[in-house]
Amino acid sequence: MRNVDGSEMGEGQAKLVECYRTLAHVLMGHRDELAPFEERNALKALAALWQVMNGLDLDPGQVYDLGA
Repeated sequence: MRNVDGSEMGEGQAKLVECYRTLAHVLMGHRDELAPFEERNALKALAALWQVMNGLDLDPGQVYDLGA
């Protein structure tokens, strides 16, 4: 997997990207199935992973619509 400037990412970095995308998908499509504490903590985790995505120059976009 490559970032915006074309640099190759390591396996660990690719797994973090996968985590971010999976968590965002869960919050977009299954939020109503989560308990309040699960939703709150998932949003916190997404915000932390957003910072990772930004640091990897992957242009994660904005997640305001998810409440993060």
